[in-house]
Amino acid sequence: MIQLPTTSVGTLRKFLVEHRDVMFKYIIKEIESGLGGDADCINLFKFGETRYVAFLKKTEYVVTLKEALNFFVKKELYEDAGKCKELIRIIQTKEDQNSIERFLQDL
Repeated sequence: MIQLPTTSVGTLRKFLVEHRDVMFKYIIKEIESGLGGDADCINLFKFGETRYVAFLKKTEYVVTLKEALNFFVKKELYEDAGKCKELIRIIQTKEDQNSIERFLQDL
């Protein structure tokens, strides 16, 4: 988990905007590692020396990956965009398999 500076909201916002590519790459890596577990969310960032943590729910993985995908395409970072597409496909395949399993259990 990355610890972000919390000197001011303006500084934090500027950091996140200026380093959006690095932040998305980090989030993608964390989503990928989170897919192997059963947790409902992944912790992404801790804010300074506080107890506050930014997390991402499993239900928001695809939305976040699509946002990253759009960013990477716009910046012509196609390898990173491809990684997003692959993770989206993996997540959707898992969701489809889970739906089929639930359907079969209900029969």
